[in-house]
Amino acid sequence: MDQTTPAGQSGAAREGHEELLEAQRQGRQLKETIAALRSRLEEAEAGHASAVQAALAVGADEIRILRTTIATLRDELQSLQTAKEDAVQQAVAAGHDEAHQLHLTIQTLRDQLERELYEQRDGLARQQKSSLDEMKQLHDTIAALRAKLENNHGS
Repeated sequence: MDQTTPAGQSGAAREGHEELLEAQRQGRQLKETIAALRSRLEEAEAGHASAVQAALAVGADEIRILRTTIATLRDELQSLQTAKEDAVQQAVAAGHDEAHQLHLTIQTLRDQLERELYEQRDGLARQQKSSLDEMKQLHDTIAALRAKLENNHGS
């Protein structure tokens, strides 16, 4: 038995219509929820992409800074190596110069020693000659005095 409503609809039709309206309302709510979730997902993805870009930028800056530091340290190390090599070359040159000066000093002292030895030998030879001359003269004088004495005693 159909009961008709004042608008002319039955209770079952009204219930169906209300269910349809409720389903449409839930559909709209679901679409709104999906849209909100999609928007939040897109924002999260954009935030994630932004964070990735920021991290990449920070990483690129760190790499640039590290490369600059490496280049600076490499230059400084090269400068230190060059300075060390220069110092070694100067020390070697100074060593060679000092050795040369010592050789010259040794040669000068050797020459001086030989000259003094020659002068000493020459002086000794002159003294010996003078002594021999004096002894010869004394022998000659002795011989002359002996001859004179013998002449005086023998005559």
